[in-house]
Amino acid sequence: MIARSSGKKPVIALVPIGKVSPAAIEALISPVGEAFGAEVVVAHGLELPSSAWDGSREQYLSTALLDRLAGMRRPEWERVLGTVDVDLYVPRLNFVFGEGDSNRGVGVFSLARLHSSDEVLFRRRAATEAIHELGHTFGLAHCDDPHCVMWFSNTLAESDRKGTRFCRRHAAELTRTRGAR
Repeated sequence: MIARSSGKKPVIALVPIGKVSPAAIEALISPVGEAFGAEVVVAHGLELPSSAWDGSREQYLSTALLDRLAGMRRPEWERVLGTVDVDLYVPRLNFVFGEGDSNRGVGVFSLARLHSSDEVLFRRRAATEAIHELGHTFGLAHCDDPHCVMWFSNTLAESDRKGTRFCRRHAAELTRTRGAR
């Protein structure tokens, strides 16, 4: 399903990649829209590219997914965020929750390590990591405030602690960045 934009606010497109629960995607619309003052649309999904798979690691290279997302970006979309339910990595780390590219305005994040029997907790984790990666697409760096959404999380406990809000410094930086469009 593709949701259409009304054109009044900046638009962030959510793109399911591979097999992703439609309910998980739907649950992201409101928190992402609120965090960025944007309209959120759900675009057609993509297949997981076999070229992103690393059999020796049994993970997908997140940067390869960013390349696919950049190739589908539309001019009316301020940002594009891919969502997967597979494990992701970058070469020097064991895993990543996601990755964002400010030059191309695309990000990707994974639900694979966020699952919980507590659906509310799972949805909060997903929103937290989605907002974090979108923050990177706007050029926001990691934060030294462990409660800011831009804190670098190595564990679920750190992700749970930081939540979905930007600290004052990052909120101001995001406002400046978006005002420069």
